[in-house]
Amino acid sequence: MGRAIAATAAALAVLTALVLSGVLTGLDEWGLDHVMPALEPTAHGNGIVSSTGLWRPFPLDVSWWKKVLDAYTYPGSALVSGAIVVIACTALVRRGRQLPALVWLGAWLAGSCIELIGKHLLTRPSLDWTNGRIRLHVVPFDHSYPSGHTVRSVVIAAIVVQVWRRARLPVAAWLALVPAALVIGAAHTITDVIGGLLLGALVVLVAHAMIRAWTPSPRFSRNSSEESSGTRRPSLPTSQAKSSSSPPTS
Repeated sequence: MGRAIAATAAALAVLTALVLSGVLTGLDEWGLDHVMPALEPTAHGNGIVSSTGLWRPFPLDVSWWKKVLDAYTYPGSALVSGAIVVIACTALVRRGRQLPALVWLGAWLAGSCIELIGKHLLTRPSLDWTNGRIRLHVVPFDHSYPSGHTVRSVVIAAIVVQVWRRARLPVAAWLALVPAALVIGAAHTITDVIGGLLLGALVVLVAHAMIRAWTPSPRFSRNSSEESSGTRRPSLPTSQAKSSSSPPTS
């Protein structure tokens, strides 16, 4: 687990450095020109917080297929993902698993806070959309790294699978298409969603490690319960044990 956490953190750090240095600007600009049919290059905004997505899944004046994409990724919004986390953690508490519930709640909060801090502090080189004749600076993507929807989608998917095992296949299928839906819907760039995937994976790995480290093993719990209840099997004296184990003599 420690190696996986270190490798994920290193990959996230390298990706962030490449994004901020402009090495991956070409990749993001290719995405703007070729895989974002919903992009409005003249749109303005800081990319940090938008009312759309907090209390409704999509703007009312967009095309139907854009509404479908936004509705598909809506569970990753702060409002809906927070509600899912509260429901899942409540289910864990009712099962007597208070520690995992607390850890998963902290994981969701940590992922959301790190994402917001990143968007406030990190400014990538400007991304320009082109139609072959002019280039336009797409302002909302200046502060869109990493993707908060992607981070929260990874975290809530992990929580839901932990609480309701039978939901793992539909949840995995949903999560697999979230990054593509965010890019096609022009909500985030390619590197935004990759960074969100890495940050979400890092948060989930740390949560699993904390739960594993702080949860006593079943063997330890069984021995402790036997000692506390006083029902541990008494040991026989050495002479009696030998006489009971030796075969009878004729």
